[in-house]
Amino acid sequence: MKKFKKFSIPYLVWLVLFTGIPLFLMVIFAFSTIESFSAYSFHLSDFRFTCANLSALWDMVFLKAFGRSLLYAGIATILCLLLGYPIAYFISRSHFKHKYLILLIFIMPMWTNMLLRIQTINSLLSQNSFFTNVFGFTLDLSSLKAFKLIAVMTIVYLPFMIFPIYTVLEKMDKSVFEASNDLGAGSIKTFFKVTLPLSSKGIFSGIMMVFLPSAMGFTIPKIVTQSDPHYTMVGQLIERQFKNYITFYNTGSMWSLIIIIFVLGSLYIISKIDEDGETLL
Repeated sequence: MKKFKKFSIPYLVWLVLFTGIPLFLMVIFAFSTIESFSAYSFHLSDFRFTCANLSALWDMVFLKAFGRSLLYAGIATILCLLLGYPIAYFISRSHFKHKYLILLIFIMPMWTNMLLRIQTINSLLSQNSFFTNVFGFTLDLSSLKAFKLIAVMTIVYLPFMIFPIYTVLEKMDKSVFEASNDLGAGSIKTFFKVTLPLSSKGIFSGIMMVFLPSAMGFTIPKIVTQSDPHYTMVGQLIERQFKNYITFYNTGSMWSLIIIIFVLGSLYIISKIDEDGETLL
């Protein structure tokens, strides 16, 4: 295997340049008095360690945005689970010869640009949409921005709930269901006593795969709510610290580090629950 190690060099270079260095700079800004970045004026000699930026974690604007993100992402995750589990269950238990064609229906939209998908779904849920012009009815949710935001997140991230659950259900030993029926358990009791517990790994992986991007992303809330401050989520808030006319690199970096810790902690939990990677396609 040693002769193949050289093929990992490009990956390591990419990892250092686009992950390691940005993360290092983020830590520098989070715990220093350096307030801006420029390739011509940035010097580590100007670094002065400080914990003053930790106060940004108690900023009410951040706490409200963080709480709003958890709430909206939580609702979207529950909806994805309620919709995704029956779909995954139906596909796995169906006797359709080419069941992968059904999965392809959910995979195909993911082959397109995510920004394009979000814009399209947002347009379908707006006034004068495709439904209005062709079928004469509207699904306009523009006046219900929170509900519209949750609906778009649910539609966009639904495949991330379906796939891990389907993978676990498909790998289940079918003789377990036969044994349950032989012991007198009906289909409903078999589902709650056998199928649901055995698919818990897929459910948890799906929850994390939907919840994390829903809570931490900024593209969907920015497009759907048109950057309405009443619906600001934590991803948008961090983006503004770096892209506004007046930048706040220290605050943005501190908030970003908290999000990174939150995400890494979630991934660690997934790795412990699904050590064998059974929920991976």
